[in-house]
Amino acid sequence: MDCDSNNQRRQRIVEVAIVLGFAIIFAAPLLIKGGVEFVPYLAKMLIVSATAFFVNVHILAPRHLFRGLYLRYIAGALVLMAVMLLVMRILDPWKEYLNIPANPGGLNIPFRWLLPLVGMLFVSTIYSFFLREKSVKNREIDLKHQNIEFEMKFLKTQINPHFLFNALNNIYALSIIKSEQTPEMILKLSDMLRFTLYDSENKKVKLKREIEYINNFIEFQKLKTDSDLNIRVDTSGCNDEFMIEPMLLIPFIENSFKHGNIDNPKKGWLQVSVKTLGPILVFQVRNSLPPIAINKDVVGGIGVENVRKRLNILYPARYEMKIDKTETEFGVFLKIDTFVA
Repeated sequence: MDCDSNNQRRQRIVEVAIVLGFAIIFAAPLLIKGGVEFVPYLAKMLIVSATAFFVNVHILAPRHLFRGLYLRYIAGALVLMAVMLLVMRILDPWKEYLNIPANPGGLNIPFRWLLPLVGMLFVSTIYSFFLREKSVKNREIDLKHQNIEFEMKFLKTQINPHFLFNALNNIYALSIIKSEQTPEMILKLSDMLRFTLYDSENKKVKLKREIEYINNFIEFQKLKTDSDLNIRVDTSGCNDEFMIEPMLLIPFIENSFKHGNIDNPKKGWLQVSVKTLGPILVFQVRNSLPPIAINKDVVGGIGVENVRKRLNILYPARYEMKIDKTETEFGVFLKIDTFVA
């Protein structure tokens, strides 16, 4: 709202400056010749210029010219000129300054008002085209931003349904055996859902909230087996107050469990590192791969390529992402510069 008000204020200032400058230019010769007569003449010139300008810019051009109603526009412009000439013929007392003989009807033709009127109509028409072009571009930008917002919201709020079902089943299994972990895991799942449904609505969240989500996600994955999984998450180099977009890192962790063999306690492993240095975020994840490629969740979450789309929108030319894949390992290196000049 403030931005719109500022834009309207700037537009009004530009329009007043155009009218004032135009009037001064056409009144300047009288300033040189007549001196004291300049002020009342300038006032009348402002009346003519302002009326012609604003009627053309805000009525004639948008209602007729830009709708292709050219004859109506020409007729309206001629009527506007005739009315202004009539008004100024009544107001202008300087007949001797015109030095134009009367026509047979006894009326002086106010030529010195005709040229300014034609000039102002021309200038205001050019300005109208500028406003129209600016308006079209602004609408395109607004539409693009809306599309980006919808896309970003969709990408942020996706939660892997397969994970949710497994988490609920695991909690159910814990409740059957009356495990002491049951209340804790319910709270973890509740926190994850809160983060996904509510915190992700914010443009940015603290990095520690994203890390909490990652740790909770891993805890639920560990419930699938009684064995200790070879998983290491290093966040020792993180600034807890660092701000990032929500759900930006978790898709890489989901991808590791989706395509890796991390749930194999003998051969599977996962290494995650998150570090911050000033406005720089460095995120690395590596995981083992099974001998035969697998896809455990065909309806899975966001995916690496969709994350790349988010990064292109959020940090154009300000991020670096490298994917390294071998027969036995898969790794992602992500570096983001969050500083905005």
